[in-house]
This record gives sequence, structure tokens and C-alpha cells, in this order.
Amino acid sequence: MTAFWPLFVGGVVPAILWGITAIFQKQSAVSGVGSSAYLIAFGLTLAVAGGISALIWRPAPWTAEGIGFAATAGFCFALGTGLISFALFAYGVPVSKLAPIWSCNVLVTLAVGAVFLGEAAEVDIMKLSAGTLLIIGGAILVSKA
Repeated sequence: MTAFWPLFVGGVVPAILWGITAIFQKQSAVSGVGSSAYLIAFGLTLAVAGGISALIWRPAPWTAEGIGFAATAGFCFALGTGLISFALFAYGVPVSKLAPIWSCNVLVTLAVGAVFLGEAAEVDIMKLSAGTLLIIGGAILVSKA
């Protein structure tokens, strides 16, 4: 398998789907759905998708440690998603202004991965620095467009 497919399946397709998700999140807020109802509907959909994927994909062990990490990731995702939904609903912020800012999450992932997961040795500092400047500059430009 070439390097293309893992990056396409795990990177390009999710980026497209998350971009579409933001549009539906905005439409949900415009339709009068607050953060709590949004998170409930979103969470139930995730639970159903998890159940279906458990039936389709190969079985994997359910370890306490793994479930704890998954729950922590879910908590962080729910809090971030809830705050986005709140800003869209309560303040009427255009999704096109918020998306470039929250898309800087890659910088947090890179920093945490480098420091806590020992992935710093795999990173080219010059490319990382240039990419960071481009991400931040792009977020500023797009959010002010």
C-alpha cells in the first residue's frame, strides 16, 4: 500500500467531512438549537455510528486504559464542540470566521505529540516552524476575509 491511501482515508476524507460538519453545526444553531441539544443529537449519532462500526470492523479489545483515553478524548471534543455551538448560537458568529481559528488545533496536536508522546525526533523543526507560521497566518487572513 502506498502512502497515499492512509493519508487520503485518514486525512483528506475526514477534513472534507469535518468541513461539512461545521456547515450543519451552523445550520443547527440558526435553526434555534442550543449547545446542549446539539451535543445530545451529535453524541447519539456518534454512539450509533460506534455501534455500527463495532459490527463491521474487526473486533478490538476493550481495555480500561483505552476506554479511559477514549472518554477523555470525547470529553475534550464535546467541550470544544459545545463551545463552538454556543458561539454560533449565542453570538451569531459566522462559521467562516471560527473555522480557521479552530483548525489551528493541529498545532496543539503537534506540540502535545512532540512533548508527551516522544514524537519530536520525527519532526523537521524548519518545516514545522514554516508550517506553523503558514497555519497561523492563514487563520488570521481567512478569519478576517
